[in-house]
Amino acid sequence: MSNIHMEYLFQDRESVSPDGLSDYSTLDFASSGKHLYGVLLWPDGAYRESRPCVLMFHGFPGSARNDDIAQALCRIGCVVVVPHHRGAWGSEGNYLISHCIEDAVNLAQYVRSAEFCDKYRVDPDAIFLLGHSMGGNTVLNAARALPWLRGLILFTPFDPTRYLQDGREHLLRELLKQGSILRSDGLEEIYRDIYDHRKEIAFTAVPEKLREQNLLILAGEYDKCAPPEEMVMPLWDLLAQHPTSAVQRLKVYPTEHGLLGRRIAATTDIAEFLAAACP
Repeated sequence: MSNIHMEYLFQDRESVSPDGLSDYSTLDFASSGKHLYGVLLWPDGAYRESRPCVLMFHGFPGSARNDDIAQALCRIGCVVVVPHHRGAWGSEGNYLISHCIEDAVNLAQYVRSAEFCDKYRVDPDAIFLLGHSMGGNTVLNAARALPWLRGLILFTPFDPTRYLQDGREHLLRELLKQGSILRSDGLEEIYRDIYDHRKEIAFTAVPEKLREQNLLILAGEYDKCAPPEEMVMPLWDLLAQHPTSAVQRLKVYPTEHGLLGRRIAATTDIAEFLAAACP
């Protein structure tokens, strides 16, 4: 099984060999015929064991970065893949919530391929999806098509259907205005995409698939974008009704949507979750 080297979470390795240095390269992956761009990081050659792979999916519209977490996970021995979805930040195609889910499924299947695993020494049984905000919706729903995933990390996850369920469509439309910088067929199309898929992608529609899934949820107590009592707790309460041997954890920090001020704690909790899920 893959190994996590927690001692390097916030510390550099003292000596390294010039052969097999840790590095990064541009990600260029075709999802449903459209090229997604991003970055791929891998640890140095001292990590000779098979490696976990963490795919990190951004929120809406994707301007918030989690590079500090990506770098930390690479230091402890993970291959980390950070893509930009269709229509976001230079990637081809048009942005839709359903496209984000499809992108995550396609990319996860690619990093599990023999070609990718051989090249980066990835353990095909230690692949994790991490999603921030709307990315939490992305990975939660992608997991339904990926039963072999080792685990999910939901980072202040945003359920885009919640306001539709509560008759507060105007709040969702207001949030979607941030998507004006994305390449799309318009904000009304993004709204329609959410509306048309609202029953299948709602957080409370997927717990059946997650009962035996390793899962870490990070939430901000004062999160005004994705209030945990509205976005996280309905899902968590459903999961809590079913005992499981899977690693399932909920962490709530006294901070806002980006967990600023608690990034070290959040990074530590993510790494410890990975270590627990990959004994």
